[in-house]
Amino acid sequence: MTSADIARFFDSAGYMKLPGLLPDELLSQMQKVVAAGLEDRVTPFRMNSAGEACRLDSLLERDGVFLDALRTPFVLDALIAILGPNVEVTRHRHNHATRNAPGDIPFRLHRDIQQWSRPLISVFFYFEAATVDNGCTTVVPASHRIPYAGPQSGGGGGNWADEHDEYRHLIGQELPLEMPRGGVLLLNSLCFHSVGAARRSGGSRLSAVFACRSIDEIASEGGDDSVLLCGSRRFVGNKALEVSGSLRRGDN
Repeated sequence: MTSADIARFFDSAGYMKLPGLLPDELLSQMQKVVAAGLEDRVTPFRMNSAGEACRLDSLLERDGVFLDALRTPFVLDALIAILGPNVEVTRHRHNHATRNAPGDIPFRLHRDIQQWSRPLISVFFYFEAATVDNGCTTVVPASHRIPYAGPQSGGGGGNWADEHDEYRHLIGQELPLEMPRGGVLLLNSLCFHSVGAARRSGGSRLSAVFACRSIDEIASEGGDDSVLLCGSRRFVGNKALEVSGSLRRGDN
């Protein structure tokens, strides 16, 4: 499969199960960091209804192994094919690992961003196999093309499909995306998706997710909200024009 094939499929479907697996050594290093953080409850973390630590936030700030994973050649090549040569990962969307046990997270279709103001690709790493039994990610193909229909309740990011009449028809259209240990899923953050309804006998699954984007070429200054994965940050917007006798504000 070529880079062009990946880009075309992702653009059409809104997701892509990458052909390839992360190396076992890299997986084990990431899993070790996550397991220790959950066991020792190293902040920031979140708990489930049983009082167990189930989500570990700020992974990029904890260990460089997660950047190494994002820079794995087959992962980075796919991101470059879709986003272009200058790619960064943001600290303020996803950047966490989750151990999903049956009942921890209910099925509820949602988008991770509300509208196309800041295009993002969600990058999922699977430390354990994700199956229908243990609640693998479900996705509504091509739903990234559906227009914005309003904000999420409570002021949160993204959208819930059950909060807008324009989205309700999507419920029941989702497809399960089973993934092997070491598998990588790219998801357009506007694509409606949800954790699946795990069966009680299905066990838990452990995964991490990050949000990547193209460098904003008309942003004159960079901030500390992201980490450069590849390429460079370069401003190529119009330069500020000095007002003079021959060129005034508003002139073309």
